[in-house]
Amino acid sequence: MARELHIEGYNLLALDEKGDVLQTVQRALRVLSLIAEHPQGLTVRQISNALELNISTCYHLLNTLVVSGYLDRPPHQQIYLLGPQIPYLNNAFVQGVAMQGTAANVEDTSWPPGWSASWLVGRLRSVLYRLTEQIQEPSYLSCWRFGEVLLLAIVEAPRAPKVTGLYVGYQGPAHCHALGKVLLAYSDPAFVDRYLDVHPLTSIGPNTIVQRLKFQEELNDIVRQGYSIDKEEFSTDTYCIAAPIFAPKGEVVAGLAISFSGEVFAKRVEWLIAQVTRAANYARAELRLAPAHQL
Repeated sequence: MARELHIEGYNLLALDEKGDVLQTVQRALRVLSLIAEHPQGLTVRQISNALELNISTCYHLLNTLVVSGYLDRPPHQQIYLLGPQIPYLNNAFVQGVAMQGTAANVEDTSWPPGWSASWLVGRLRSVLYRLTEQIQEPSYLSCWRFGEVLLLAIVEAPRAPKVTGLYVGYQGPAHCHALGKVLLAYSDPAFVDRYLDVHPLTSIGPNTIVQRLKFQEELNDIVRQGYSIDKEEFSTDTYCIAAPIFAPKGEVVAGLAISFSGEVFAKRVEWLIAQVTRAANYARAELRLAPAHQL
């Protein structure tokens, strides 16, 4: 299997590996991913240095991306920003997710007729808003999509810090955050083994669990207690609690979570656990109240 080069929010095959890939396209994608991490914009020299690209090559890539609409260069400025084609792609992605019936579990079992990602978000959005309003921390909703954990919705809290690198549509490694752990915990053990074979337990945050046996023990604990906790496993000073959302027939179809700082965790972790698990129960009740044709 080819090695991977990780850039925030995107995985690329390493450029020195043989394979049916175009290095020029990979370099262009690396440029886009880098600029996405710096919304204030970057100069050609900053991009060239960060990605170790020849300055001439960098100019050619940037000019091509600007002409194509994927990057923008403001008049009389020497910086490059993401261009108007980016929201177009994002909108198409979100619409595609909304139109697809999402698997209730990773063994290709279809959701009930009428269920889709957009329907699930619409049905449960009020639960997320109520949870965020009550605890004044961001809340999240995720589910499985094509064997990956997909972030479906985020409800921000005005005075709480945002978690860097998270966005609707995020499909990063599942082992390093509470939502991913809770969805893995309630998945078939055979799938979990296959998932971990393909997604190595790499270190993402300061406390990411990277030992497979320890991680599997963690999943067992999550099922026993009914929720998962991420203690700086995804990002420094970011803690999360997640709980499973059950469909009427008992299968886990999504996960609900909140994030907060280490200081908040130390002060009221038990109360936060109670709020998240109660919100997940509200979500289950909402799904039970769905119209009969959607069950």
